[in-house]
Amino acid sequence: MCEPVSIATAAISGAQQIAGHQAATSAARGRNNAALKNWHRQTREYEVKANLDNVKYISDVVDQDQDQDRTYQAMLDQWSDTDAQLNKIFATQDFAIEEAIIGMHEGSYAGTQTGATAARLAGKSAMEAGRKKARAIHSKMFAVDDANRQKGKTYTAAKHDSDMLFRDIAFAPVHGFAPATPEYEAGPSKASLILGLAGTGLNAAKSAGAFKAPSVMNTNVMNTNYNAFDGSIKPSSFRY
Repeated sequence: MCEPVSIATAAISGAQQIAGHQAATSAARGRNNAALKNWHRQTREYEVKANLDNVKYISDVVDQDQDQDRTYQAMLDQWSDTDAQLNKIFATQDFAIEEAIIGMHEGSYAGTQTGATAARLAGKSAMEAGRKKARAIHSKMFAVDDANRQKGKTYTAAKHDSDMLFRDIAFAPVHGFAPATPEYEAGPSKASLILGLAGTGLNAAKSAGAFKAPSVMNTNVMNTNYNAFDGSIKPSSFRY
């Protein structure tokens, strides 16, 4: 009666071990699939973000080129304004020199006076004209220096603005490392399943008595009889 029960118990235990192994394998496969899907999603997000960063960088470079052109044009416009002011100053002082020369010639006429008085009056007008011309030339020289200084300041400011614009696009975007490939989980070993099934079979065989030694008191020995006369053993006419 023990042998069928042992075999049934072993079969159930073996089925449970197989089912547990398959469940563990399926769970490991599910976790690996989830890790793979998550890696694909992260990789796609990385690629999309890198593409958007590249597009934005290209757009920033184009905008920077336009800003550089506008900065350079603004510097040229400022220089043009400075030159216009300088030309205006030059024209004003040229007119002052012209008026001084006219005044000198008008004042050089001494009328009926002669000698030292006439010479003094003529020299006085020449001296006045010389002072006016000196002031006019001095003003023009200072105007040139001021214009050059203003142009230098304009150039320095434009250069600074140009450098700041370049720094915004000096370095292309760095995307970093792409998501690493996930490390997959190894499923349960089949060797452990095989050993477990072998152990279950061995226990079942032990329970069924497959490894039990046979009894020495078997029916063949018990069914013999001893002959008292000749000392021989002969089969008994009766059975136990």
